[in-house]
Amino acid sequence: METDLQRRSMLRNSLLLGTAMVSSPVAFLAEAEEKQSEAKEPEVTATEDLMREHGVIRRALLVYFEVIPKLRQNPSSVNAAVLRRTAQLFRTFGEDYHERMLEEQHIFPLIRKQGSELKRYADILTEQHNRGREITDYVLAVANGPKISSHMPSRWRKCSRASC
Repeated sequence: METDLQRRSMLRNSLLLGTAMVSSPVAFLAEAEEKQSEAKEPEVTATEDLMREHGVIRRALLVYFEVIPKLRQNPSSVNAAVLRRTAQLFRTFGEDYHERMLEEQHIFPLIRKQGSELKRYADILTEQHNRGREITDYVLAVANGPKISSHMPSRWRKCSRASC
């Protein structure tokens, strides 16, 4: 009878040890991967983060610049879905997050406190943001269907690559 109790105790302890060994390596590996990824990537400064965000915004603007001549010649040749996705990315990331939540709430107020000379730059950038929002509204409107709307405002037809 005592050997029966020892066997049961050994079986129970083996099962507990087996369960612990199965779950521990998974948790251990996940923890090791997390530590390794943290060790590889240095902390990103606020300035570097803003510069990376500007890079994303510039890429969306490059799509716009490449599409403008095509829109002038043959609007239906432009993939409306791609243009719409670019405008939506620009709206959610560029305008709503980067411009409104970061620059306009945190950076521009500090710049404006520095004096009238710097305040002028924050005002110019705010005007540019507002104009960009108008353009995004327009792009989202004309790219809302399966094809680009053929109605193009005159300001888009006449603008040069540098002034659009």
